[in-house]
Amino acid sequence: MTFERLEKEKQNKILNAACEVFGRHGYKKASMKDIAGAAGVSKSVLFKYFTNKQNLYVTVFRLASECIKAADNSARAEAPADMFLLMRRSAKIRLSLFKEYPWMYKFSYTAAFDGDPFVRKLVKNELAAYRRAVTKNGQAQGQGGTDDFKGLRADISPSVARQIIFWISQGYLEDRLYREDIDPDGLERGFEEWIDVLETLLKDNKKASPEKRRKSGEK
Repeated sequence: MTFERLEKEKQNKILNAACEVFGRHGYKKASMKDIAGAAGVSKSVLFKYFTNKQNLYVTVFRLASECIKAADNSARAEAPADMFLLMRRSAKIRLSLFKEYPWMYKFSYTAAFDGDPFVRKLVKNELAAYRRAVTKNGQAQGQGGTDDFKGLRADISPSVARQIIFWISQGYLEDRLYREDIDPDGLERGFEEWIDVLETLLKDNKKASPEKRRKSGEK
């Protein structure tokens, strides 16, 4: 029997165990023995389904990448009123992944900074694919597609806004994941507070509703 033909529950148990062990220890220090122990299966079972550690890592890496991209696409499926609503929607959908794969973001964060050449190549290729997708999406925006930066202050460029959002998002996740605080609901509530801060700093309040402008202190 192949891994894909296993019951979903058993697949998730193995994948979550791999996410946890790789996320805690990185690719080089993680062992198939530790992953098998965390999954409650024998090491021979893992080798049967994946042949080696590299194949298992690629499986988990692809799963994390595809799930995150699918979450972002889902958030963009309905054109949001502004970029901040898009951020809230994207964060909610992304963090819902925690309920199925609790260690996915810890794994993804660890992978991004893993020094192993094999992992670095995976990440490099993934980033290249992501940049191509961003470029394509930017071209679509020019043709009337979804504007990821709708509502942004005119004196702040999208590239600067993107960098600020990245720094805050990464810093927030790094802090929570370092403390292994991976409760999905808690993560979402905390990130909502940071989105409020970003909205205060970056939002074009001239386009906000009168009520919103009163709350922000503008006349």
